[in-house]
Amino acid sequence: TNFPSATFLPKLHMLEDHIVPWMKRWRIGCGCMEEQGTESLHASFNNTERAYKNMRDRVDRLRVVLQYHHFRILPFTQSLEPPLLKKRRAKDDKETL
Repeated sequence: TNFPSATFLPKLHMLEDHIVPWMKRWRIGCGCMEEQGTESLHASFNNTERAYKNMRDRVDRLRVVLQYHHFRILPFTQSLEPPLLKKRRAKDDKETL
């Protein structure tokens, strides 16, 4: 409320009191939150979506695009994803009987 007469700007308050805890919590720098970072992120999403545009199911395509983005931003999360299970063929089922 006293912004015009304040001795420091609200932006400085955000940097001093809120940015460091935010970075520790989300484990990402604040560069992605600036306008340039947002535009870069937008371009990255567009490129990734173009790469998967052949997927017909829109929900699956969105899931893959978001997963790719998540793994790109936080690579360590790839090790947390459970491995894909291979589908068994009917031929393999018959041989085991």
